[in-house]
Amino acid sequence: MARKKTHKKRRYQDPRARVRQQANFIRILEFLVAVVTLAAGIYMDLFPRLYLLVLAALLAYPLLAQSLAWYLEVKGQRQQEAARVLVQLDALFIGLAIAALHFAVVPSLALLIIVHANAVTSGGIKPWLLNICLTLVGAALGTLLFGLEWLRPEDTPLELSLLALIGLGAYVGASSFASHQQTQLIQQAQQRVAQQQKQAVELSRKLAKYLPPQIWGQLFSGKRDATIGTRRKRLTVFFSDIQGFSNISEDLPLATLTDMLNTYLNEMTRIALRHGGTVDKFIGDAVMVFFGDPNSQGARNDAYNCVAMAIEMQQQMKLLRQKWHRQGITQKLEIRVGINTGYVTVGNFGAESRMDYTILGTDVNLASRLEGKARPGHILVSESTHELIKDRIRCRDFGEVEVKGFERPVPVFEVADLKGNSGESKRFISMETQGFSLHMDLARLRNFDKKKILQSLARSAKGLKDGETVQTDFEAEGFALHLDSTQIRKVDRDRIMNALGSAARKVKERLVI
Repeated sequence: MARKKTHKKRRYQDPRARVRQQANFIRILEFLVAVVTLAAGIYMDLFPRLYLLVLAALLAYPLLAQSLAWYLEVKGQRQQEAARVLVQLDALFIGLAIAALHFAVVPSLALLIIVHANAVTSGGIKPWLLNICLTLVGAALGTLLFGLEWLRPEDTPLELSLLALIGLGAYVGASSFASHQQTQLIQQAQQRVAQQQKQAVELSRKLAKYLPPQIWGQLFSGKRDATIGTRRKRLTVFFSDIQGFSNISEDLPLATLTDMLNTYLNEMTRIALRHGGTVDKFIGDAVMVFFGDPNSQGARNDAYNCVAMAIEMQQQMKLLRQKWHRQGITQKLEIRVGINTGYVTVGNFGAESRMDYTILGTDVNLASRLEGKARPGHILVSESTHELIKDRIRCRDFGEVEVKGFERPVPVFEVADLKGNSGESKRFISMETQGFSLHMDLARLRNFDKKKILQSLARSAKGLKDGETVQTDFEAEGFALHLDSTQIRKVDRDRIMNALGSAARKVKERLVI
């Protein structure tokens, strides 16, 4: 029969318990030196036989102290305070032993070194000073019990001094070994703590992906508790979705669809976080973001940041369409956006075991309804939002629209562009026609892409000018260029050449080597 291998499970021992065991061992060794020295003196007839009672007391004390420490450890009561008290009692008994040794110089010094070194390593300067006082008290009590007798150095047998020094050497070796063991325990504890911290950081990073960064940061900093609670607050709410996404999802392979959607949501989230928005949730291709909680820059700035974010998202879609076109997705995917500002209920909804940080209210519904009314590639904002942004963002009056859930038509406005985004300060450059598309976000261009961008623009412009067949597909951060000279119409050539030249000048002006 095959023997089953059995493995004994190693029991984990608390490092503090091991330290207390080492302290008890050192105490036993400390008093063993005193006992052996005193016993040798009695054997040599230096001390009376009556001192055997002192030997019994010195032997019994460390055993009683160890039993007390073990009892307190089992009960889980103030082991550290007990350990400090026992160290002071050690000094009292050692003072008594020194008096019993008639203050023999070498044995007394050996015992003093042992007891005071133990006090310093156990507690520091203050316990050591108290230790000195209690040693003197013990010596005084011993003097009262045994009388004041002094064993002169010349009268002290060499064997007695050697025994004391050997005991001192044994104590030094044992305490050094104990210190080494404690150092190893500390290192092991530090390694466990470091490993636990690493695991906690890794776990927090994973959990952070399921929470808005603002909420995650406040939870881990202690500024917010994970408890059910809501409040009324004025927020600007954003909804968007991709026009026709449901239809295209039926035609695309699952892997292609997943990659496309993840790319889109990643780009939209990055833009939202850059503008300070709180990403509430994704519902398929729909994105819900709000501004004003947990951090707010004031109602006007919150509304402006939200609309500026929406404008950048629309521009980013042009770059994404260029990328998707090269992957064989020919449908012109565009997003619709609805934005509204109003008082909503914001906070943690749900149960104690499962919560959702989100917003509720009529003004949230209005933002969602406006998104459904927006034209593909456009942004609709409510009148309340328009009042907050009209000084910095150009809008067109879209009239009044019938909205489900509202008795009266709602006046809305269609966003055109940032007022500062024009002329030489224009951030977004975009042109699209048959066989050609150029989209640039000057704020996102990177210096190390400058050379490649200029080369792609120059090569395309030169090929068109010389009448050559040119096919260019180049993409960089904030830049996308597509050119197929075989599909370009003659009527568009001059416009395309001007666009290429203007783009090259903008890149040279904006970026530095």
